Amino acid sequence: MEPVAVNHITVTRELFAESHEAVFSFRRQKMLLYGGLVFLLFGLVLLGLQARIPNAPALYTPLLLTGAVVALWSLTLKKSDLRKKYRAFQQKNGENPRRTITCDRAGLEIDTGKEKPVRIEYTNVREWRETPHLWLLLCSGHLGVQLAKDGFETGSWDRVLQAMEKAKQEAEVLAELM
Repeated sequence: MEPVAVNHITVTRELFAESHEAVFSFRRQKMLLYGGLVFLLFGLVLLGLQARIPNAPALYTPLLLTGAVVALWSLTLKKSDLRKKYRAFQQKNGENPRRTITCDRAGLEIDTGKEKPVRIEYTNVREWRETPHLWLLLCSGHLGVQLAKDGFETGSWDRVLQAMEKAKQEAEVLAELM
């Protein structure tokens, strides 16, 4: 198939951090923070009621400690999550891995130069996001594809987007016919 676009990207730590920033779940971070604050609140209530409740010291100490640990962890979650994911990525791919993404009319193929290229159909792309240096394609199965804005050898982002929309429309028509 004739390629719609060819994109080259070298995934540096900065680009990895930029893509992580775009997909990080602030909702999960907020829920952890609220959970920690609830534990702290119950601990403080029991601390205030320790004269009336005989077993309060056995309860408020673990509640206060747990609440403090969960609240602090939620505040540092973004940075620790980035470090953990980048370390795993680096162990798998080495330092600054290069990728060549060939986009055709039905999907894209990611060539890392190490293994067999990975094929992703456009129908598996759930959404896309734009960052200052990247376009991120978020796919089903927790896969993500980074396209460098300045990395197009041929074609452009607009052509990839048009091909993606057309492939999804064709898939919808086929699904209705069946």
